[in-house]
Amino acid sequence: MIFLDTSFLVAYIVDKDTNHEKAVSLMKEIVEGEHGSAITSEYVFDETVTVVLVRSKSLESAVKTGDLIKESIPVLDVGNNVFEASWKRFRNQKNTKFSFTDCTILEMVESNHLDKLATFDREFEGADNFKVLR
Repeated sequence: MIFLDTSFLVAYIVDKDTNHEKAVSLMKEIVEGEHGSAITSEYVFDETVTVVLVRSKSLESAVKTGDLIKESIPVLDVGNNVFEASWKRFRNQKNTKFSFTDCTILEMVESNHLDKLATFDREFEGADNFKVLR
């Protein structure tokens, strides 16, 4: 199973994104089942439609993006346990600068025993409990 991060989804959707071609190639692999089922979270959904809105300045584009995500992959609820664990991780980080949403991603990946994360965010590099795909 693979978790889809905001940077990956935005790169896939926004054709002017510097990682668009890489995202399209990886999405093809995901659709073909090479990495197992894909999931994301409500926090990533929020971030993705917001970034598309800001970059495109088009509500229509943001809505199409949200509809595409909702129709294509499960969007998991973070829930209170993951929220609290994410807040603890966020507050206690020492040598990292993960956003709160990134902390929820780390908790979702761990709590769902996922082994892959599709992202272009460099903060996730070096993780030892899952593979970063880009």
